[in-house]
Amino acid sequence: MKRRMLGTFGVLLAGAALLAGCGKSSSSSSNSGAKDAKKFPEATATATAKKGGSITIAEESDTPVKGVFSNELSDSQYDQDFMAFGNEGLFATDDQYKINNKGAATFKMDRKAKTVTIEVKKGVKWSDGKQVTAKDVEYSYEIIANKASQSSRYTSSLADIVGLAEYHDGKSKKISGIEMPDGENGRKVVLHFKEMKPGMTQSGNGFFWECAAPYHYLKDVPFSKLQSSDKVRKNPLFFGAYKLSKLVRGQSATWVRNPYYYRGKAKLDKITISVISPNSASQSIKSKKFDIIDV
Repeated sequence: MKRRMLGTFGVLLAGAALLAGCGKSSSSSSNSGAKDAKKFPEATATATAKKGGSITIAEESDTPVKGVFSNELSDSQYDQDFMAFGNEGLFATDDQYKINNKGAATFKMDRKAKTVTIEVKKGVKWSDGKQVTAKDVEYSYEIIANKASQSSRYTSSLADIVGLAEYHDGKSKKISGIEMPDGENGRKVVLHFKEMKPGMTQSGNGFFWECAAPYHYLKDVPFSKLQSSDKVRKNPLFFGAYKLSKLVRGQSATWVRNPYYYRGKAKLDKITISVISPNSASQSIKSKKFDIIDV
């Protein structure tokens, strides 16, 4: 992904300007960029977060958003932006992107045994109130590795998990290297690897998936129809701070608080993100139509 997926939702707005010149330089203009840069504040003011209210966000795009609201199936940054408010990964990280145990699941590595143990915390629930389970973690690998789903997320790095390549090639109906010690409805998953790789403790390492998919909700949808299913495109489930309330396909999405969010009540009442044409972006800024616009 070009951007990291948001964990606990917060609004971070950063403005940056890059002034670059090409061609011959002269002594009189060599410091012009530095002088202009000084006009921008070095830090933005901070304030105590307010409770309640709503914000509107503009997503600049020439085309409608595809609307594939699944980490395992989406290959569009616009989709990721639209679902960011409800979408949350399994793990939290420190400032160096090292995985810690402060997120939705804990993480334990055993290099000698060539395993990674993931345990979803009790009370981490989908936006329909169902506990996130071991099967949800395992199911996300099935979606990625099953050729019928046409996921672009399958990689040779993920294939380091024992049995994933065999499942992908149709030689096995199960992924042998994904163990659920307490059963599908438990919360613990043990991943078995062929080799342990450097950087496995860092988020985004690519050797294991860091999300889960709602098996109880999607299990009746054939892999070949997941991408086109309303359960993915119109009524997706997430376990993040917000849940999807209203969708105008390709154009806008409205998010409200997820009452089952494991970290507690989100501060904002509502978030609305809408597509705008690049041609109308400057006018939207002038008219203050949106609270946030990524330019």
